[in-house]
Amino acid sequence: MTKSLVINCSLNRRAKIKELLTTIGKYSGCTTVKFRDVHAGYEVEKDIDAVVLSGSKARIVNTIHRDMFKETIDLITRLHRPTLGICFGYQLICWSLNCEVASLAEPVIDRFEGVRVVEVDDIFAGFEENQIIPLAQSHYDFVKKGSLDLAGLVLLADSQSCEVEAVKHRHDLFYGVQFHPERINIKGHTGLAGHKVLENFFKNVVKR
Repeated sequence: MTKSLVINCSLNRRAKIKELLTTIGKYSGCTTVKFRDVHAGYEVEKDIDAVVLSGSKARIVNTIHRDMFKETIDLITRLHRPTLGICFGYQLICWSLNCEVASLAEPVIDRFEGVRVVEVDDIFAGFEENQIIPLAQSHYDFVKKGSLDLAGLVLLADSQSCEVEAVKHRHDLFYGVQFHPERINIKGHTGLAGHKVLENFFKNVVKR
């Protein structure tokens, strides 16, 4: 039985992700914790197989906001197990690796955006290179593509609105996605590809 830890701000969102992970892969061993409860020196329990860092209303470009998550950033630098960052969680991972961040000229809020698969890696198994996938988006900021290489990150996907939509680390089992794979319904529209990405993470990365 795979056991995962979900770190998030919203109690409602954590509950939804926990339910989703249980539904997708029957990972009933799912623990949730708030970002604010990640204190200095926080340690993930040894029996946790994967960590998921989810979204937040905080802005990665805001120094004050980044300071609010310094304990989580410290935790990321000490994680040595499969980790998936979603939206702000992904930006935190990239920031912890010294990536550059910036704000979009026009934010992408609550809509499906076509994401292009640049490299068919484990989390994009079943898709094809250059395939455009509709995925849920809601963000103001982004990670700069030019800063990925020095951070040890590989570009996996991009989109017309965002130059980095998904990354993996060259050596560690760190993955990050700017989109929201847990969301498949937005304003009457449905896109199921995000759940496939989540399923791939647990099936192909966590269970290696």
